[in-house]
Amino acid sequence: MKAHSQEPAVDQLGALLRAAVDAIILIDRSGIVTQFNAAAERIFGYSREEVIGRNVSMLMPNPYRDEHDRYLERYQQTGQAHIIGIGREVIAGRKDGTVFPIELSVGEFFDGVNSGYVGIIRDITQRKQQEEQLRQSSEELRLIFDNAPTAMTITDLEGQVLNVNRSACELLRYEPEELLRLRLVDLVHEEDRAELERQFGRLREGEETCQCEVRYVSPTAEVVHAAHHAAVVHDENGEPLMLISEIVDRSALYEANREAEELQRQLAHVGRIGTLGEMVSGIAHEVNQPLAAIASYASACRRMMLANQTNPGETLSILEKIARQAERAGQVIRGLRSLAKRSERQRQAIEPNQLVRDVIRLVEFELRGDGFQLELSLEPELPLFMGDGVQIQQVILNLIRNAIEAMADSGEGDTVSIETLVPEADWIEVRVSDRGPGLPVEVAQRLFEPFFTTKPQGMGLGLSICKSIASAHGGELSYFVNEHHGATFALRLPACDSSEETIEGDGA
Repeated sequence: MKAHSQEPAVDQLGALLRAAVDAIILIDRSGIVTQFNAAAERIFGYSREEVIGRNVSMLMPNPYRDEHDRYLERYQQTGQAHIIGIGREVIAGRKDGTVFPIELSVGEFFDGVNSGYVGIIRDITQRKQQEEQLRQSSEELRLIFDNAPTAMTITDLEGQVLNVNRSACELLRYEPEELLRLRLVDLVHEEDRAELERQFGRLREGEETCQCEVRYVSPTAEVVHAAHHAAVVHDENGEPLMLISEIVDRSALYEANREAEELQRQLAHVGRIGTLGEMVSGIAHEVNQPLAAIASYASACRRMMLANQTNPGETLSILEKIARQAERAGQVIRGLRSLAKRSERQRQAIEPNQLVRDVIRLVEFELRGDGFQLELSLEPELPLFMGDGVQIQQVILNLIRNAIEAMADSGEGDTVSIETLVPEADWIEVRVSDRGPGLPVEVAQRLFEPFFTTKPQGMGLGLSICKSIASAHGGELSYFVNEHHGATFALRLPACDSSEETIEGDGA
């Protein structure tokens, strides 16, 4: 009866050993293998017959092989287990001599007759390879991050710094541990903080990337002009986890642009001085006329006073005439000073029609003296534009004088037309036209190239400077043939909000 009751248990054990995916090995208390299942054969490369009856240490590489029997003896004497009932990762050896990592769990058994140990073994070679690949990938990413030539930071969704690379520390002049106590917005110029906060807010609300231009400030108050690029990193569930930012130092570019703008201003100033030099005789005559009138009126007033023939009403009339002539001369002088001075770039809201009238005061005598007529067509209630009034005056003045020269050189046409209009919403346009012969196609194609000129004494910089000024104002300067077959130059500028500060006439 007893033997009969044990038969099912034996059958169940055999079924378990055959069905198990993991290797199962049973050994007696001296370490001799008593069971070796099919999975063990597959993993170790030994047949069942080759292993049963032999010491289990044959499946172990050194130093585990030499230590195994001593370990069993120590456990049986002291009851202190290093593996039994615990489990650990160790190294095993295949029949072909290769070693591989395994996850080993060992338990002790006693069936009333026999006692020993059961080992459950799982080949973790693939898992270890994946872990190693992951470790290598993580290490590569760490090295790339730490040694990237561009400053990079990792922050939480609120911008708190979690990690920074070496380039970020060098660029921002902070030690790593200092940056880890701060938010990125703390490092930005106070005037730019709202913009960076706004960009981070967009990322938290679902946008994947953002970009903005900000100024970072070092502990020594050095300002770094930078392009800030940021992107969201998601977790395995697709939820926003952190932000990774790239800080591109644009200080050198900013400084180069600043120097280029300064050179452009200097070149534009030279151009204005050259233009005024060419106009000097006409301007001198324009100023001389009111001065001569002032002298004449003052002389007449003096004679009346010497002859004791003064009349309050007549004297007041003469003084009013003197004042008007002085104002006329003053307007010309102020226009000259405005064009001749070298000033820092000033962007203000400007009324375009008044700006055109200021320029006309400088050239109307030259037009009349050379026998040309002026047609003026100014759109009423034009929107304002934001810009540097002196530079825009320079552009209009150059276009008017080019029109005069084109007609004078060709002997065709006698009219310069100046028109202001609104070509489309949010734009204003100033057009300067002549009734000369126009330009050949090959010349028109190269009009705005630096140093290209058709004038014997020209430098080829006038129109190039004008186009640069238009571009710097967010506008454009273009050329087309008008209905009179002459040349029309159109200066187009973006309109601005009329509530902004207006710069009137000579104040430009």
